[in-house]
Amino acid sequence: MTFKHLLLAASLFSAALFAQHRTAQVAVFCINDFHGGLVQDFNKDIPGAAWMVQALDSLKQVYPNNITISAGDNFGGSFFYSATRAQSLMPQMFRDMGIEYSVPGNHAFDEGQELLADRWKSTDICPRSWEMKYICANMRKDGRIPDYCQPWAVLPVSLKEGGEVNVSVVGLITSNTPKQASARRLTGLSFDGNYSGVLDSIKHLPGYEEVEKANVHLLATHISTYWKDGEIAWSDPDEDNLYAFDRDDIDGIFSGHSHVEVAGIMPSKRPYPVVQGYWHGIYISMLLCDVDLETGRCIKVTPKNFKVNPHAQLGVKAARLQAQVEEQYQTTLFRGYPLSEVLTYAKEDIVHDRTQNRIVSRVGYLVTESYADAYRNAVKIARSADEETAKFLNTDIVVGVSHFGSIRAGFYKGNITVMDVGEALPFANPLKCYRYTGKQLKELMEYGVNECPLGRIQTSGVGVNLDKKGHVKSLYYTAADGTVTPIKDKTTFVLVADDYMTTGGDGYHPAFFPSADVINVQTAPSTDAFINYLKSQKEI
Repeated sequence: MTFKHLLLAASLFSAALFAQHRTAQVAVFCINDFHGGLVQDFNKDIPGAAWMVQALDSLKQVYPNNITISAGDNFGGSFFYSATRAQSLMPQMFRDMGIEYSVPGNHAFDEGQELLADRWKSTDICPRSWEMKYICANMRKDGRIPDYCQPWAVLPVSLKEGGEVNVSVVGLITSNTPKQASARRLTGLSFDGNYSGVLDSIKHLPGYEEVEKANVHLLATHISTYWKDGEIAWSDPDEDNLYAFDRDDIDGIFSGHSHVEVAGIMPSKRPYPVVQGYWHGIYISMLLCDVDLETGRCIKVTPKNFKVNPHAQLGVKAARLQAQVEEQYQTTLFRGYPLSEVLTYAKEDIVHDRTQNRIVSRVGYLVTESYADAYRNAVKIARSADEETAKFLNTDIVVGVSHFGSIRAGFYKGNITVMDVGEALPFANPLKCYRYTGKQLKELMEYGVNECPLGRIQTSGVGVNLDKKGHVKSLYYTAADGTVTPIKDKTTFVLVADDYMTTGGDGYHPAFFPSADVINVQTAPSTDAFINYLKSQKEI
């Protein structure tokens, strides 16, 4: 064989070897915990929906083989979303981003299962060519996956270089959901924390062969990850089941729920790439999947987060969405108040740091004082209407309480608008009032101070003395004028809390709030009460 023939043979061999290892990169983008953050807010580092759309469009230019999904909590915790619900721009935003599949986060149930199943179809401006599909394998309704969910999705990606790659996405939601959503919203639902067992069980469902044949296998989870000693860790009641993952049917994991920026390799029995993009669209997450086109297998997954640039020049699509957001902000009324109306003035920044959840924050005090104030205002109305009925409502002590999770933000120095108040306390839950005793309050405070894993109970005027072991020893009440009154076991007073807390929210057992002790008096809902209270204050 001549040298020329040898050279040709070597070239052919090299070409064949290259063909065997020809790969394609598929970018799977994800957002998590957007919480209806449509409006840009530089104080809170929230870029706004339009800039998310712009950032994603730019990323898609860099990574042309792509799909985009959501890891849950798309809404909930957003006053702007609640105030504009009937004309929500969420469907338009998701359509602009190309998102049709999402895990149902715990806030997916804030509006009830019927509206979750509706998937925004009843909103006035829902695009006809778009539909949201929820994926979740470990949620059951009366023993079956609910009709408004599917356990997985297999998403085709047309490659720029020709051909197609299929990406399977299996959804999981935290088993802790019952403690982080209203019990009445979860009727009939259960959330299985045996995550690996769930992944095994769905293999027996019809159509699973599509998942098996997919080139890339991902988990999209609304389950908390965070950094612990420089490594990625899970925070979940069933986290041991996550650390124990040792499966060939997982190439990478999206997480959510904990509002943390995470990107790296999970140090578990088998290391998996994990990524989470903080919250409010501050980051867009990506799992970049290298697929061997010869074998059809995923050979590498790289997790990465991209921070959204809130100063970027908007393209036509993003600019149109921003114009819609601006119009709604300027024209929408909440209970007759324009969202831009100024209520009071903050003399300094009033911080509510959600990572510092074992204290009573200044905002927590103001919120719970507004609950107590709502009761006092209701008493005045009841007294003027029926003096006899109002007699039993008189009390010197009125205590407002709140679970930590309902308060989403603080205030910055300067004017405080209706929108600012709504973003701090967005849920507008009904308030309930109870005849209460010191003994009952001590039990409630023991749970709220020492046992509730989601944050310390927020109170107005209640001081706590702890014993050497940290348990609640005694209580006292400080009135607005500075008067301090001990709260003994037999002390009677009025306690005001929101409906979410009294029906099991944040793990507060309904037994803390006996229905026999409810005072039949009509108060404003929580957010309305906060607006009314702040409007009565010249400054705070």
